Amino acid sequence: MKRFLLSIVYTFILPIAAFAQVSIHGGLKLGGGASQVNFTKTATQGGGAFVPGDARVSFHGGGFLQAKVLGVLLRPEIYFTSIGSQAIFESQNIQQVQTQIKNYNINRIDVPILIGLSTLKLLRVNGGPVVSATVGNNTTVNQKLNSATVGLQLGVGLDIGKLGVDARYEGGLSNISNQLTFGGFNFPADQRIRQYMVSLSYRLF
Repeated sequence: MKRFLLSIVYTFILPIAAFAQVSIHGGLKLGGGASQVNFTKTATQGGGAFVPGDARVSFHGGGFLQAKVLGVLLRPEIYFTSIGSQAIFESQNIQQVQTQIKNYNINRIDVPILIGLSTLKLLRVNGGPVVSATVGNNTTVNQKLNSATVGLQLGVGLDIGKLGVDARYEGGLSNISNQLTFGGFNFPADQRIRQYMVSLSYRLF
């Protein structure tokens, strides 16, 4: 009977326990990308309207933890992000369209919680929600920005030793503000941040 029980342990229980082992590591990350505040063209008010402008360079830096449980990756991160974008105000004067460029400069603390899978112990595919808190801004188009927003990140990563490379897309699920203010007029606009991000990470443990 004893040998029978031992055979069950060695055959079934030990492999399951080994498979269920949790591995945790963490480190630092730094990167950049291209960001844009996206919205449809606003309604004309006071002889003018806003249209989305060009994307701008964004920067981010912070840290991450990554846990692997039963082959599934859980990767929470926290980092500071500086985002830029533009909105263009178009006004018509004597049958000529004049444009004025207004800038977004937004600083945030981002906390993504990503879930994913890894293949060949190198390539990661992950995605999940990101909660962002605005910690500072210098915009010329908004009267007030929302203090917190929610987005979605999707991407891939590659781990080689202690080094990692990530490429992601982030799309806003909630708006940073519901109006643009300029020249004494308020322009309704559901403004959502989207950005493409590339980062390098270094595992400390």
